[in-house]
Amino acid sequence: MKKYTPFVAALLAFILLISACAPAVAPTAVPPTEEKPAEAPAEEKPAEAPAEEKPAEAPAEVENPNVADFTYVGDADVVFDLNGWYEAVGVEAAVEIRNPGAVSVPDEMTTPIPTAKEKYTIGFSVYYTVDEVGSMILDTMKNAAEQAGVELLVNDANYDQNAQNQAIEQWILQGVDGVILAPCDFTGVKTALDALEKAGIPVVSLNAPLAGNVDSLVIGETVEQGAIAGSLLEKALLDSGKEMKGTIVYQTLPFVHPNAATRAKGFVDTFTKYPDIKVEELTGISPEEHYTAFDGALKAYPDMIGAWGLYSSATIGMMNAKEANNRNDILLSSVDQDKPILKGIKDGLIVGTAAYSSIAPANWCMSQMVNLLNGAPIPGVVFYANMAITPENVAEAFEHYYPGKTLQDYIDGKVQ
Repeated sequence: MKKYTPFVAALLAFILLISACAPAVAPTAVPPTEEKPAEAPAEEKPAEAPAEEKPAEAPAEVENPNVADFTYVGDADVVFDLNGWYEAVGVEAAVEIRNPGAVSVPDEMTTPIPTAKEKYTIGFSVYYTVDEVGSMILDTMKNAAEQAGVELLVNDANYDQNAQNQAIEQWILQGVDGVILAPCDFTGVKTALDALEKAGIPVVSLNAPLAGNVDSLVIGETVEQGAIAGSLLEKALLDSGKEMKGTIVYQTLPFVHPNAATRAKGFVDTFTKYPDIKVEELTGISPEEHYTAFDGALKAYPDMIGAWGLYSSATIGMMNAKEANNRNDILLSSVDQDKPILKGIKDGLIVGTAAYSSIAPANWCMSQMVNLLNGAPIPGVVFYANMAITPENVAEAFEHYYPGKTLQDYIDGKVQ
């Protein structure tokens, strides 16, 4: 082992002494880390309420463009009591009309037939087209369909309710948009109306059924028609100086027809104030049948003073029988405005007639159906207008009911 020299030893001792006397160096204090206050949890915003859904705007109500031609009969918001109306004249009916309100309308529309919003297919079944009224109704319906822009399917039922029902069954299978019908059998048509209701196909009826449900009816004020015809005959009898005594014969249909029953009521009531007048009823369908029946009545009732044709075929048959028997003493009145009837008034064979347009009902039926399909509100009943025609206004009436034609041209054979 090495030995240290005295000098080195002394130096080491001095160094040790100096170290012992030096103040101890405090360790550098590390300032404590300042604790940040815990952040408050972020305030939760209340969940936003889901945006309130705005109710879908109701589609704007479609307006009926024909309202300017409506004159309301009673309360517009009340369904017309058709069953009660018929009950008052002794006819049982069980008909539901799906739309409220009843209106009177003019023959000549001041507002146009509405245009279809879509390409609708509409079936039209007409009871009979042998007489001029039925024929004109059909022709007018075709023209109205063209104006409205709809496809029209046609059935001439020829007074056969089974044929009418079959046509409607076929239209249901085809999926037509609507049906306009003029019933053959006013009770038997219920089968067709029930089938249409089940299929959800709307119906406008020209003339009222006695059973079944419809959206709307286009009808005449038929009690008024009978009363007009009765008043015309009454006035003619009084003016002629005839004693209000004897038999008056009228001819109608051989089955229940609401128009016939209501017309008969209006006519017969005219003569209830004359206790010495007896009113007799005969029936038939064609002019030939009515001719035969009236020919027999002229012989069977020698006290006959007057007669009435409840509709055109009856009047034409009776007029021909009266002329063939040279019985100008029998005064005859009518309902309907067929050309031979108007000529008969001009010639003095008929004292007058209660008339209504064969054009207006068809136009109003088409208007009602197209408005309904377009979504416009429609009245449940539409009454078309009546007119009393006498020798004094027959020429003007002819031109009113047959636009563009004259009575004189018809008499001269220039108009069919």
